[in-house]
Amino acid sequence: MLRWYHTTGGARIAATLAPAGRMALTNYLSQSLLCVLLFTGAGLGLIGTVPPLGVLAIAFAIFAAQLPVSAWWMRRHRYGPVEWLLRAVTNAEWPAWRR
Repeated sequence: MLRWYHTTGGARIAATLAPAGRMALTNYLSQSLLCVLLFTGAGLGLIGTVPPLGVLAIAFAIFAAQLPVSAWWMRRHRYGPVEWLLRAVTNAEWPAWRR
């Protein structure tokens, strides 16, 4: 995989995925929240009504929506919102919010 990322096509895909990877915790928590709202009684209650391929399609759709949002966010900020908060708590100082 690493060798493939050094090709033209691989570098393009890596550049597309990089912003989402830099704010992975934010994306993970937002995916979890969306799935709670979709599948549990706290939201639409779709558990057991969506076939496995439908669940996979929902997961891909959520991630596909997060890719451009992550790229937009990372153009303006150094860290994702949750990553920023984690750095603030871990380092006991306020990190820079914007680039």
